[in-house]
Amino acid sequence: MAIAIAHPQWGAKPETVAERLDVMLAMDISTSMLAIDDNSVRRITQAKDFMFSLMEQLKGDRLGLLYFAEASVVVCPLTSDVKTLREFLASLTPETLAHRGTHIGNAIEVATDRFVSDRSELTTKNNSSGQKVLILFTDGEDFGDDAIAAAKAAKRDGVHIYCVGVGNSEKPVPIPLPVESAGYKRNVDGQLVLTALNEVSLREIAKEGNGNYYHADEGVAQLATDLAQLEKQKFRVHSDGEYEERFQWFAGLALILLVGEMLIQKWKNGKEDSSSKMG
Repeated sequence: MAIAIAHPQWGAKPETVAERLDVMLAMDISTSMLAIDDNSVRRITQAKDFMFSLMEQLKGDRLGLLYFAEASVVVCPLTSDVKTLREFLASLTPETLAHRGTHIGNAIEVATDRFVSDRSELTTKNNSSGQKVLILFTDGEDFGDDAIAAAKAAKRDGVHIYCVGVGNSEKPVPIPLPVESAGYKRNVDGQLVLTALNEVSLREIAKEGNGNYYHADEGVAQLATDLAQLEKQKFRVHSDGEYEERFQWFAGLALILLVGEMLIQKWKNGKEDSSSKMG
C-alpha cells in the first residue's frame, strides 16, 4: 500500500485515437449585415444565433472563427475550447461593424491557408476529405470576382464549403449606419443604398466547394445532419511524454493479500474450533 500511495510510474502512455471535424465559422462583418429584413432582426444577430445553435450540434469537433469584409482575419484559431469561441462571437456587436465591401474569395483563401498550415499535437492517421469544413455566414453581396475560383481551389485541398444565407433575396432593404441615429447608408448621389440576399452566388460557391446552401431561417438541423454524414478524420493523440500510472498493480496486490489474510485467519479459527471440539 505504501508503494501504491507513492504513485509509481513507468512506460509511456499509449496513444489514443479520436475523431473530429475541423470547422471554420466565417462571419460577414460588412455593413450590409446591419440590415433588418422581414423578421425585424438584424442580419448579424440572426447569423450569430444560428452559429450559437450550430455550436451545440458540433460538440467534439474543433471550431474556429473568422471575420471577413474587404479583408479577412482569423479571430479564433481552431480549438476544442468552444467557450472561448462563444465569447469572441458574443463580443461582436452592430457597433463594431464599420467595414465596407465584401470579398468572399479572400475569406475562402484565408480559411484554406489556415487549414493547410495548421499544426497541432494531433497527427493524422489517415487522409479524409471530410476533415476540413468552412461555413460562410453572409448575405452574399460580393465585391470581389474570385469567390468561385477560391472555392474550387479549396475543394482541391479537401475543404468542404457550406453557405448560410442571411436576408431576403426578393425584397431589398436599406443599410442602417452603425450609429442608428445617423440614418441609412447613401451613395455619392445621396440615394439610399439597398441590399438583398444573393442566393444565386452562394449556391454556386457551395456547389463548387463540394458543400451545400441553407437559408438562416431554416435552422441548423439540416446543416448539422449534413455535417454528421461527412467522414470524420481519425487522429492519434500523443501522450506528450507522460508515464503510465502503475499504482493500480500494487493496490490490487495489497487488496489480494488483505483478502488472503482474512481467509487464512478464518481458516485457522475454524481449524482451532474443530480441534477444541474433538478434545
